[in-house]
Amino acid sequence: MTDKSREQDTPQDRSAAKDKDSRKDEKQSENNRKHQEDLLDEGVEESFPASDPVSVKISK
Repeated sequence: MTDKSREQDTPQDRSAAKDKDSRKDEKQSENNRKHQEDLLDEGVEESFPASDPVSVKISK
């Protein structure tokens, strides 16, 4: 392969790739944050109201 046949990596290409990666990371962080919020909401719903005592059934 010669230098003439190889595509040149320009600063604009690198900047565009970095921007794309940055948006991808932001989207992934946003998705992760949303997932964590969903897990927290589920935990709160399952333990609400926390002031109620746990119901225990004892069978003999």
